[in-house]
Amino acid sequence: MRSPLFVLALVLGSLTLFAQQKRLEIPIPSSTANIFTIPVGQEGVMLLTQTGRNSYHIDRFDTNLDRSWSVDGTITDGLEYVTYSYDGKNVYLLFSRNKSNVYEIIKVYVGPGFTEKFEIHSVDKMEISQFKAFHDGIYIAGVVREQPILSYTNLQTRQNRLLNASFKGQAEVQTIDVDSVTNRVNVTYAVRKNREYSIVVKSFDDAGKQLSEIVVTPDEDYALLDGRLSPLADGTNLMIGTYGFRNMQSQTKGRMVQGIYICKVTDNEILPLKYYSFTDFKNFFSYLSPRDQERRERQVQRKKEKGSDLKLNTQLLLHDLIQKDGQLILVAEAFQATFRNNGNPWGYGGGPWGGPMGGFYPGWGWGMYSLNPFYFGNRGFYNNGSQMFDGWQYTHAVVAGINQQGALVWDNSFEIDKVKTLSLKEKVKVNLQNDQVTLVYSDKGSLRSKSIKGGMVLEDGTAQAIATNNNGDRVRRNSTDNLDYWYDNYFLAWGFQRITNDAEGRRNVFYLNKVAY
Repeated sequence: MRSPLFVLALVLGSLTLFAQQKRLEIPIPSSTANIFTIPVGQEGVMLLTQTGRNSYHIDRFDTNLDRSWSVDGTITDGLEYVTYSYDGKNVYLLFSRNKSNVYEIIKVYVGPGFTEKFEIHSVDKMEISQFKAFHDGIYIAGVVREQPILSYTNLQTRQNRLLNASFKGQAEVQTIDVDSVTNRVNVTYAVRKNREYSIVVKSFDDAGKQLSEIVVTPDEDYALLDGRLSPLADGTNLMIGTYGFRNMQSQTKGRMVQGIYICKVTDNEILPLKYYSFTDFKNFFSYLSPRDQERRERQVQRKKEKGSDLKLNTQLLLHDLIQKDGQLILVAEAFQATFRNNGNPWGYGGGPWGGPMGGFYPGWGWGMYSLNPFYFGNRGFYNNGSQMFDGWQYTHAVVAGINQQGALVWDNSFEIDKVKTLSLKEKVKVNLQNDQVTLVYSDKGSLRSKSIKGGMVLEDGTAQAIATNNNGDRVRRNSTDNLDYWYDNYFLAWGFQRITNDAEGRRNVFYLNKVAY
């Protein structure tokens, strides 16, 4: 016989698997409307709509999805929205043309709801990869003729200059991170010289002056593929990223990840790197079927008995590190490029403007450059007569907990079920509350979640449909499917849907769903 308390615990546990949702719908003529969502935490969410070739409209909604204010503005004719940066107080919108040297920054004062426009000029034909605003200083990074470019503009003085981004060999800007404690901007580069792969971090003050440079090099036979610098309470930093075997890296196949590395960085030295192979993780292969997992673990064991390590054929998209209440959480998503046979002479998208390395897609804008061949490999992205790029297939997310001393404490994983996208971006979103980590992703109108505590799985939720407004609604089409962590225990899901209802008729909507886990 099970006790009443045991039964109550089961009921409460099952209830927490299902998210509470609140929804806002905005009628639209079709799913090609250019609406962009900008979550601003406790301040709510902003919706940006390009209403014409030289105009835009912004609505701000509070956390209850009630409208707080609206504002209209103008931009130079033909500019398109690229991305945004939120510094915790103001939102900075970036508009430009593809490979143009003309940029317009719209500074949005989130509280009162008014805007200020700035026009800046930078390098011609730059493909933008990073955009960050800090104390009215604008950092824009990108690539020109396969060379990294980093520009700094002070919006108040309108002064613009290029910052030192020259390296021997090939390099790319991976991240621009703001350290609000020390008022520094840390720019991380992945550098490859011949067959040596290292990570370089340049730190700047809020006026764009370089303060320091950190160079992290691997042990022999290893390659450092990416990294994030995280400040600690004692004034030191942790460098955390992924590594692979040097002889596994290729221009055509892309970077192949073997595990994560961690090292502590002080003012005077870089301490020895610690390497953690994914073959030593307890849960790295748990996304596989039991049979495949057992087979892979046998392969790992045979290699270790011979004194070596099973080389993994894994590519990972590393998230920004999550640091909260003394905890460091690393999240990375495993993916692979997929291809299909097709004789279309234009390659993907059916025309000269389409393609996974750029181009315009309805509702996206022309977007940001993200597919540097050095970083991902360049096999088959364009039609080569027999095969054509067919999207990025996600398999699972890796989650790891790291302590303040730079040691790996626990690991876990989250299966991503048959998700394929044209643009490579973070799918899994994460919330850390106390010592519980909630992982969620959206796909085809449904949400999948998992809750873990260290290496323990607390809840492994099944798919749940994104709620609509009316009884009898049937979602006929999901044109886009986005999700982000919002604030507290809330996530924000949004996208375009075509819905039919026998009583209400047919409607096309842009939706915002507030989701509580």
